Amino acid sequence: MRAIRALALTLLLFLAVYAPASAIVAILRLQLAAAVPFVMLFTFLMACLLIRLLASRGRERVADYGFRLPALRHVVSAVIVSVPISIIIALLLARAHEPGPLAGLDLSPWLIALYFAVGAPVQEEVIFRGLLQTTLANRVTRPPSSGVASGVAALLLVALLFGAIHIVVGPYTAVAAFLLGAIAGEFRRRSGSLIPAVICHAFFNLGAILWP
Repeated sequence: MRAIRALALTLLLFLAVYAPASAIVAILRLQLAAAVPFVMLFTFLMACLLIRLLASRGRERVADYGFRLPALRHVVSAVIVSVPISIIIALLLARAHEPGPLAGLDLSPWLIALYFAVGAPVQEEVIFRGLLQTTLANRVTRPPSSGVASGVAALLLVALLFGAIHIVVGPYTAVAAFLLGAIAGEFRRRSGSLIPAVICHAFFNLGAILWP
């Protein structure tokens, strides 16, 4: 029963982050070039607000949601692991001939790099590995973060959700997003910080930019 409640809360938080942003985009009829930065910023701020509210009402601190510095070994591991995997996945996706997340966007190269190699990794990791993964893991196990099995289950479920929202791009992209979510989630679980997950995500996105 505790696991079901935790999963339901996680899904509600996901909707609370993304549903208002989608509604505003639809109401204002924002073009894709304007919708992308708006959704990134709005959902990032919404996730930070929800983290602050959850931390103030529960046993966790804001730092428990990944807002802390990791040990150097976790940063090094994130780079060593993410670089070759991101290159391999980017090359495989290039053969899949799916449109990719940048399809339909007519942006200058520096804006593409800013949005997808910096903005999206920070925004999505705060939402998925910060807000959602932490909420799910900590509410399945008491005291928080004491169970390895529940932590791994939480990261896999959130990675599955992360992959599912990319299915609109294509099935291969969705699988790649799931793998990214699982790897980034494990970095988050082991380090207690979002920084290694953001590094991992940035390399994955950079690979997609370099090998579209």
